Amino acid sequence: MFARAEASRAAAVHITDPNALAAPRKRRLLVTVYDLIPLHQGPAGETRGYRRYLRKLQSAHTLFAISKSTADDLVATLGVPPDRVVVARPGVDIPPITGSAPTQARGKYFLYVGSPDPHKNLAVLLDAVKLRPQLAEKLVITGNWPEPVVSALRSQVEADPLLRGRVDHLGFVTRDELLSLFRSSTAVVLPSLFEGFGLPVAEAMAAGAAVVHSRLPVLEEVSAGCALTFEPASAEELAACLTRVSSDDTLRRDLITRGRLRAESLTWAEALDKTLQAYRKALRGDGRD
Repeated sequence: MFARAEASRAAAVHITDPNALAAPRKRRLLVTVYDLIPLHQGPAGETRGYRRYLRKLQSAHTLFAISKSTADDLVATLGVPPDRVVVARPGVDIPPITGSAPTQARGKYFLYVGSPDPHKNLAVLLDAVKLRPQLAEKLVITGNWPEPVVSALRSQVEADPLLRGRVDHLGFVTRDELLSLFRSSTAVVLPSLFEGFGLPVAEAMAAGAAVVHSRLPVLEEVSAGCALTFEPASAEELAACLTRVSSDDTLRRDLITRGRLRAESLTWAEALDKTLQAYRKALRGDGRD
């Protein structure tokens, strides 16, 4: 990216991949920032490479944050002046309710979509499942995980009588399969400790699923009151949410209806408009050089 930017006559360069962040000379640098999660996770944020990445962020002309929470983090944690940060939230596609028809062949289940990374807080979800053995729902997990991690999860589940037979890891699923899983689930659960935006919340609501998520400002920014929430450290509070959405079909239908309406407002239009404004500003030479 550095070589390409140096060879280009462009006055401004926008980097969207953190792994390709270069600081070209005599070009205004614009960067998309998804989160600062490694910075809040101890050793993961203390590597030489990550510190170098943060220094480049601090020197950028414009930083596009994918949520207000990420924008606030850039200002509070890195000391980036607020006038250099632009909130450009991702949009979400609204699939038609017809198509990818749900199937009940799997039985009742809660759905987790994501990685096994520690900040995803899957452990508290497993603990919540153990606290409610009377629920009919299994926990279904999707995500392209490394095989050793999948094996460790299966060993953990098999060794625990309160989890045995109640957790399925499906691995990677196609887009159509994921839509079907969303719609057939009792609820989609996101128990994260940190998120940059929380795309599974938006995608689940758009697909017509009820959502339960941890009480993080960034996730509440996405769901806007259209989900059940719980303290991320409380397995008991999460278990209570799972019980509510499992036993109260009226509540579940209400979450689905309101979530779908909320998702319809999460379009790319605002992000596109703010991005183009920032491009024009950078090309005019407005603001910080």
